[in-house]
Amino acid sequence: MDWKRKLRVSFLASLSLWLIINPLFSQESKPNPELRALLPEVRGWLWSEEPQTYFPGTLFEYINGASEAYLGYDFKELLVAQYQQTGSEAMVTVEIYDMGSPLNAFGIFSSERYPENPEINIGTAGYLEEEVLNFTSGRFYLKLICYNGEDKTAEYLTQFARQLESRITDKGSLPDIFNLFPSEGRVKNSEKYIRKNFMGFDFLENGYVVTYREGRLEFEGLMINCVSSAEAQSKLQKIIDFYSGERSPFLKEGDKYHQKNAYGQHVFLGQAGKQIFGLSRVPEDLVPLALRIFNQLGKVLQTRK
Repeated sequence: MDWKRKLRVSFLASLSLWLIINPLFSQESKPNPELRALLPEVRGWLWSEEPQTYFPGTLFEYINGASEAYLGYDFKELLVAQYQQTGSEAMVTVEIYDMGSPLNAFGIFSSERYPENPEINIGTAGYLEEEVLNFTSGRFYLKLICYNGEDKTAEYLTQFARQLESRITDKGSLPDIFNLFPSEGRVKNSEKYIRKNFMGFDFLENGYVVTYREGRLEFEGLMINCVSSAEAQSKLQKIIDFYSGERSPFLKEGDKYHQKNAYGQHVFLGQAGKQIFGLSRVPEDLVPLALRIFNQLGKVLQTRK
């Protein structure tokens, strides 16, 4: 065997070994055809270029600076298609994010949505504002942007979005846990799912948040799903212990813990079965409303243990 052949054999063996011990590389080199099958086929619109695929290791190339947020929700794959309308300068960009599960898809969607965004009845939840239409359906987060659409921008975006949504078979729904939050004072479309580092703690995950408002004042209702009652109790105690040496520790008040922080805001925490629940950033004037909501939420969760 001459030296060139030996070198080639050695290189191929090393490459094969590298691929075996780096499964993410081999997985990321194979786009999921399911995403491509979702792409709309709208009359009068054609791709301006071949659709591009991005994976966890390359997502930063498309959304540098924002990729970490998507990776935090277990992002799997992104397919981007650019459409150009025949005979005009109108363009629509379609981004299909495969987040692996409906919950993760809703989580990243909710992190980019504000209650004030104009709601649109497409998918599990969605909004249309100016040249942007974003919605979630099943395990997918779908983002559309229209350029040079002028007075037909909303029409173009809606046309593309409805065709996209019609191609998704497993559409999913909003997490049922949001139905447990009391309705009094609750702000529509304020629901958020936070997968990791909830409340800034690396030991807290699977957090659910809604906003409550009265007049111009507001606060947040929260819930954390744990594996067991024992885990919930342990994690709640870790929160309490964290603040025990601070100027504003949590104090036990009956069935709840109460803190008044340095900003004069109140925080109430409790446990019911596998859930930690509570209210945060409560202004002084809204304490009566907050306590009603806390008690209602506690009663609902007690019945689910």
